Amino acid sequence: MLTKLKLALLIAAPLVAGASTYAAAQATAPAAPTAAPTAPAHPLDASRAERHKAALATYDTNKDGKLDDAERSAMRDAKLAARFTAMDADHDGKLSLAEFKAGEHERGGSHRHARHHRGQAHGARTKP
Repeated sequence: MLTKLKLALLIAAPLVAGASTYAAAQATAPAAPTAAPTAPAHPLDASRAERHKAALATYDTNKDGKLDDAERSAMRDAKLAARFTAMDADHDGKLSLAEFKAGEHERGGSHRHARHHRGQAHGARTKP
């Protein structure tokens, strides 16, 4: 009688043999020539890459090509300050409820907590 372990080994043996043959073939195969960069797969990828470059140019103070915690914090603070300034209609340094509501209405009017369906409330999106 075969145990579960023996069955698993019998099933996995051909897969492991095939994987090692594939790895050996890849190791001996000549390297493919590198192709020129292609167009972004998604239309928003190009604008996302441009925003990333702009953020690095502005906030990467040590010029290491990435944003560390302090640099990301400075970026968030600058964005929040700009958002506050835009919402503060009478420029008194305080947000009234009316200013806050007007600012939220301009942004889409609802809490944005998810990655998808931005600007829509929980039940607002239509189901397929």
